[in-house]
Amino acid sequence: MKKGEPNTSTLSNFGCFAKLLTWFLVVTSYNRNFTGRNDANPATHAFVTSPDIVTALSFAGTLAFNPLTDSITTPEGKQFRFEAPTGFELPPKGYDPGQNTFQAPPADRASVQVKVDPKSDRLQLLKPFTPWDGKTPADLPVLIKVQGKCSKCNSLLYF
Repeated sequence: MKKGEPNTSTLSNFGCFAKLLTWFLVVTSYNRNFTGRNDANPATHAFVTSPDIVTALSFAGTLAFNPLTDSITTPEGKQFRFEAPTGFELPPKGYDPGQNTFQAPPADRASVQVKVDPKSDRLQLLKPFTPWDGKTPADLPVLIKVQGKCSKCNSLLYF
């Protein structure tokens, strides 16, 4: 799927209602559901659910599938039903706290040196800001994000 193309495979799950939908849907178990994350289409909405549900919906090929009550027809024409998941919702002995890797900062923070390769394409050291002169700033640019009923909705205005 190319960037910006509609996710038609998802819409086909809604049959005659597909034309009424103005959004696209993805179900995922990955907790990064920001715009365009799954298919580069900003119109797609991603819904986070359990890996069990994502797997069941993937096998069924439709978002209307209920893995607790519905069955899937196999290529051989037989009906298949998922079994309810089993196991512990929480570990019976609790979660492993892992190792404590916290390192307190040194008492003399001025002695800390951050070294960045000068040839790095990704990292660079910030130069210190000039100290404030104590005067009230004047003639500063203002950046405003406008949203709603305006001539250019969702625009950034620079004054």
